[in-house]
Order: sequence, then C-alpha cells, then structure tokens
Amino acid sequence: MLSKHELHIAGVGSSAGGLEAMLLMFAAMRPTGRVAYVVAQHMAKDGHDALVVRLIGRESALPVVLGTEGVKLLPDTVYVIPSGKDGQVHGETLRLKEPGAGHLSTPSVNALFVSLAESMRHQAIGIVLSGTGTDGAQGCRAIKASGGLTLAQQPADAKFDGMPTAAIATQAIGQILPADQIGPTLATLFPGQPRADWRAPDHAPSALARALAEVSPDYADPVVVDPAYRELQSLLPQILNATGIDFSSYKEDTLLRRLEKRKDTLGMASIPAYQAYVRDHPEELKILQHLFLVSVSSFFRDRESFDTLKASLAQLVAAKRPDEPVRVWVPGCASGEEALTLAIMLKELAGARAIEITATDLNPEALALARAGSYRATAFKEMDPALRERYFSAHGQHYQANPELLVCVRYEQCDLLAVTPPDKLDLVSCRNLLIYMKSHLQDQLIKCFHQSLHAQGLLFIGQSESLSFVGNSLFVPIDHYHRLYRKRN
Repeated sequence: MLSKHELHIAGVGSSAGGLEAMLLMFAAMRPTGRVAYVVAQHMAKDGHDALVVRLIGRESALPVVLGTEGVKLLPDTVYVIPSGKDGQVHGETLRLKEPGAGHLSTPSVNALFVSLAESMRHQAIGIVLSGTGTDGAQGCRAIKASGGLTLAQQPADAKFDGMPTAAIATQAIGQILPADQIGPTLATLFPGQPRADWRAPDHAPSALARALAEVSPDYADPVVVDPAYRELQSLLPQILNATGIDFSSYKEDTLLRRLEKRKDTLGMASIPAYQAYVRDHPEELKILQHLFLVSVSSFFRDRESFDTLKASLAQLVAAKRPDEPVRVWVPGCASGEEALTLAIMLKELAGARAIEITATDLNPEALALARAGSYRATAFKEMDPALRERYFSAHGQHYQANPELLVCVRYEQCDLLAVTPPDKLDLVSCRNLLIYMKSHLQDQLIKCFHQSLHAQGLLFIGQSESLSFVGNSLFVPIDHYHRLYRKRN
C-alpha cells in the first residue's frame, strides 16, 4: 500500500518520436501531489533545450522546466534534462553529470533509471516511450528489482517501437499503454491533492506538427535524427520508383532493422559505402523490397488462437442461411498459409456451403507461391496431421494443396491502403500486419475493417498486436488474449 505522503519520481525516457508521445502523455496527465517527472529525451549536444521545454509545456497539464544542477524536485512538475548532460536523481534532488563513456545517446535513460532505482527504491517509476535502440531496458530491470513501477508505451502506438519493445522484452514492464493513457493510469494509482497553484489547461492537445509550426516555422528537430533514419528516408522513394511499392506507411524502426541486417550481410557498415553500392547495383532496391516485405507464416500459427476463432466461426456459420456464402478477407496474406488455414476450418464447419476468401498482399512473389499452393513440411508443425492428409498431397519434400481447397481463395496483389475492400464480410483476419504500420494508419485500417464487416462480423489480429482507442470503440473483445473481436454496432 502506497503512503499518501511519499514523493514518487518518474523518469521518462524517449528518443526518436518521443516528443510526439510526450505531448500526448503530458496533455492527459493530471496532478496528484505525489509524483515529479524527469525527462531524458535523446538530443544532440546543442539540442535546443528551451524549445523542447516550450513544446512540451504548450501541451502539458503540468508545468515544465529545464532541469538544473541540484534542483529539488517538486510534485506535479516536469523537469527536462538539458542536452549534453546525463541526469541522475539523488534523494529528491536532480544532479547533472557529464555523459558516461558507454552512453551512446544522451541524456541516458539507463543512467536516470538506475539512479532512481538506487535512490528512490519502491518510490521510483520508469516510463519508456517511442525511440530507436534499447536505452532504458537495463534501467527498467533495475527499477523493477527495487520494487518500483515500470510502464512502456504500446509499441503499436509508438512512432519508433525500438525502445518500448526492448523494455518489454526484459519482462520488467508492469503496464503497456498508449501514450495518452499513461497519465490517467498514474492518476488512479497515485490519488492525492494537486499543488495549490495548479490550473487545468484550457486547450485540447494539438498535433505535433501544428505545435512545431506555431512555435517556430524554421524549427530544426531538437532530437537526434539518426543518420540511419535519414538514409532510410532517401531509399524509400528510390524503392517506390524501382518497384512501385510504397513503404512510407510502414514503421521506420522495423525497416531500419532489416536495412541494417542487409548491410551487415554485405559487410558495409558505413552509409556512404552502401549508397555507392546502390548506385552501382540498381537491383539492390528490389532486394530491399523483398526484405521489407518478408513474412514468416505457417498453418494454424498460434494454434490456441485458431481454436478460439473456430468456436466463434461455428456460431456465425450456424446462424447463416444455407444459401449464404461465408465471406472472409485476409489482408497481408503473404504466401497463403493463413488463408488456406481459414479455408480448411470453414470446410470442416460449413460442409458444402460456399466459401469466398479474398487474400491480398503487396508482394507478387509471395502471391505466386500462394497460388501454387505447395509448402514444405515445416509449415505444418502446428497443424493436425489428419487435416494435412485430408487437404494436401505429399510430393517429395513438399505438400500440395488439393484443388477443392485452392478454389476457396482468390489472391490479389494490391496496396491495402488504396484498395476498395470487400464488403458484407463475416471475418477479417489481419494477423501480424498492423505491427508494421504507423499508428494513424492502423486506425485507418481498423475503420476500413469495421465498414467491411456485417453486423456480427469478426476481426482476428495477431497476438503481438492490440487495438487503439479507436479500435476499441469499433470492436468489442470476444477473447482479448487471443485477439478476437466482434464488430460494435
């Protein structure tokens, strides 16, 4: 049980995309009289500290100040660690240090969090927001070990999911939330009296772009812009011109990981060397397209989730007229394993009833494999062998889907964000695609799925994905753990 008189200190760690997340978080923050906030936002050495403070302060429900050496930390106040320094908390005091030799980015989130764990123990709070890299993960482990509280921005909600994903992977995170839900959550955990001089803000939170434009038309991003990010931004238009596929809606963090892996394979650590390689080898752009679209799938992937789906599909099929087809859309179908899994399930449930599955993807090579319907034995590791024998024929090291199964699925190459979707659907199965999309585009897709489904239609997403506030307003969970939802009407 928390004492009503204890001051808790929350460290907030972020990098690329962190300003956008903090605007949302601090706009929804409410005073409790019990929590002070110290922000470690990665910045260049001369990172326009005053501008960062002004940007956050314009949106924040709490006062925001630039942290100074030896300042006593007060509740319901946000302190931004200045650029070129590491911040540490000793007792209720902020100390500014020269960056440690092993700290690749400053202010270091790990340095702040570890000091909180050592100094504040169970009164420490660590909050990890959008950013590339893994800074903050070690610090979260320290805070958890000291009995403190840890929170991370939901990766699907983050512009760059590297830092929150790394923190979550440590299994030291207590709660995973969208940025705008962190403030209300802390208010419920730390009820108390706000500072006497606090006044509620008289504006709604604005978009980051509007805030930047209003403060300074000549604004230069104060956070460190990773050179690899700039490299990626220069490559995306080239890939679009070479292949016709636009990756601008994909999360940069995911693409960066695949780009770096490709450069490692080629033995090219420097950006100029790789740029020269692309100029000399234009076919490299198509190789990048393949790497960016790579998708790992198998039949009945996450078997328990498909068992949950089967029970709801059985109810849906039983409620339909005998002459009504079962209509399904599988966006991001890759090489067809998921679409054929659904075809098998429906054949088992629906008997002779017509089954119409539309499966779409950007990758023409993956779609060619899907249409061929030939799969290695490893793709069937979660599938009942009896079902495999019923619907596939063995051909050497591969299994060939039977014609009566293939006819249930129509494959189409299309851009998910530009296509006119099918309508009057019974099910949209979009698993492990949303995690690659930026948050506003995820909401756009969820709205599209909602419009495509009939009144009792089902939405099935991947276990590492979740719905935003918009998604939860449009769908009601049938089984939250297995990510199965029904359309709200």
